[in-house]
Amino acid sequence: MVPEWRAQRNHWQTGQLKEMGLAEKAAASEHVGQEFATWLYWRSSTHGSRVKLDGVEEFQVWFESPVELVSDWGDATAVVVSGGLPLDSPEAHRALREGKKIAKARLRLIVKNQTHTCAFDASVFAVSGLKVPLPPNLGGGDAMLLRLELFEEFEAFLSQVFEAFLRLRLDDKAWAGEAKKMTAWVAGLGDA
Repeated sequence: MVPEWRAQRNHWQTGQLKEMGLAEKAAASEHVGQEFATWLYWRSSTHGSRVKLDGVEEFQVWFESPVELVSDWGDATAVVVSGGLPLDSPEAHRALREGKKIAKARLRLIVKNQTHTCAFDASVFAVSGLKVPLPPNLGGGDAMLLRLELFEEFEAFLSQVFEAFLRLRLDDKAWAGEAKKMTAWVAGLGDA
């Protein structure tokens, strides 16, 4: 008999959402943002911060301090790591091996050679504190209109990235392969 917490932890690894009932699917969907953030970190970590996805222009992403990793089981259900490269720390590696997923992080993204930073709360899929690149010496109404346009462009970009994740996540065969690679990567993380 598989303990309930282990079954919950492994639902993303098996890619067998079809076998879940409606209640189980609803519970699993509560964590889709955390799955997305953890998957995005894995993609960037294994490719030198560069992420290539079907239908999305290549971009770079870094997870900056602080980063909160969570799970619904275990002695410590949340771990916050900080420092220069918080997810390279032994504490973060241990948390990922325990099945914790990224719940909150500061993100630095380079999209079309422009740097954007924000806080990302994966649990509710919320972006806050978005800083967009603005040309120097731009003021008044022009600056405000440009900022609003850049906010819209970032929202469209993040939506494209999430849609690419969902296409992969909802394809059982493709997700099984992705999950197998992620599981092997997590198992290979050391405490050093």
